[in-house]
Amino acid sequence: MDTEFVEATSRLTIYIAGEHETDASIGLTLIPLLKIPTAIIEFRHPTGARVWWEGWCEAAEMLNRIFPEQIDAGELREPELTINSFVILDDAPRRAKIRARSAAVSPDGIGALSVTVGGLTIACASRAAVECQVRGWREAYDMFARDGGFGLPSADEVAARVRTDHARHGVNELATAAEEQRAGRMR
Repeated sequence: MDTEFVEATSRLTIYIAGEHETDASIGLTLIPLLKIPTAIIEFRHPTGARVWWEGWCEAAEMLNRIFPEQIDAGELREPELTINSFVILDDAPRRAKIRARSAAVSPDGIGALSVTVGGLTIACASRAAVECQVRGWREAYDMFARDGGFGLPSADEVAARVRTDHARHGVNELATAAEEQRAGRMR
């Protein structure tokens, strides 16, 4: 009997249009959770939490260019289907990918700013949505950094490094958390 092997890559994109609630907490299994609209994200690896926080720090640096206050973000059409997901972040990803489109160049007049790590993308269609995500991911990262057992820098230290790297190099030149962790082990 032949066995067929199929390799599949999961991808999930979560679209968020406006102001919303986020809630970082410790779950029943003592694992940090971040609840955002349509998903609960479970963090099992501190580097994963740091890479996501770096991504949202970078997105925050781009916020004024993508969603200037004077430009109306337009109206986002409600999706026909809402999917509630439980996402487990259990690896040490290399880096976040940030994609941006201003309302001025968008065919539908709606700006977008998204952060992708691995197969998960969170896309925001307004300034308020990005600001809410930044607050939520900061709170989730803080849970790991405050623990102290993982040797992570504070959320403020990560944000300051991202701002410095952004000013010096622009987008996509950030040193990644995984690279820094490997360098720390080599010392």
